[in-house]
Amino acid sequence: MNSNQSNQSKSSHRILASHPDTGTLRLVRDSITNLLDIEIDTSPSPEYAFELSIKRPYSLFIFGINMPNLKGPLLYDMLCLVYSKVHDKEPQFPPVIFIGDESDNNKTDELKKDARVKSVLYRPLSIERLISVAKEAMHLQ
Repeated sequence: MNSNQSNQSKSSHRILASHPDTGTLRLVRDSITNLLDIEIDTSPSPEYAFELSIKRPYSLFIFGINMPNLKGPLLYDMLCLVYSKVHDKEPQFPPVIFIGDESDNNKTDELKKDARVKSVLYRPLSIERLISVAKEAMHLQ
């Protein structure tokens, strides 16, 4: 199954996460769902994540930096071009948190210059840091 979608209606916030490592996705999904009580859709496929983002509005995106076929920053740039046209009733474009490995460190300086990028997290992920950054990005604190 390419996507894990929660069926409960918890809050007006919803997060879309895409990362090629299903263990990382599971950690992100379980942490967000259990600690923030927010619905989250996940997909290891960036192409399917793009489709999901067209189908419904999100409060936050969490993308891997290096994903096969479509890198996280390119996926986010593509969404920037079409998201407001598809979800014209949404007040703003969702921010993004990128997940990378220590080897991605040379790419993160450029990513952090973009105001829409709320953080770049490195694996292994700290649950506390993930929750803190997600709350801050969605103005939940």
